[in-house]
Amino acid sequence: DQADWKDDTDEESDDQELEAHYMYMAKIQEASPDAVDSGPIFDTEPKQK
Repeated sequence: DQADWKDDTDEESDDQELEAHYMYMAKIQEASPDAVDSGPIFDTEPKQK
């Protein structure tokens, strides 16, 4: 039973991480559509100010 519980927890954790990743990527694209093409978000931040 404990092993099954651990498997379920790992799966749920992976799903949450994946969802968080996509949410993060979506926010970056909203904030700066060029960010995905030009590289990391911190490279484009100074231009926005």
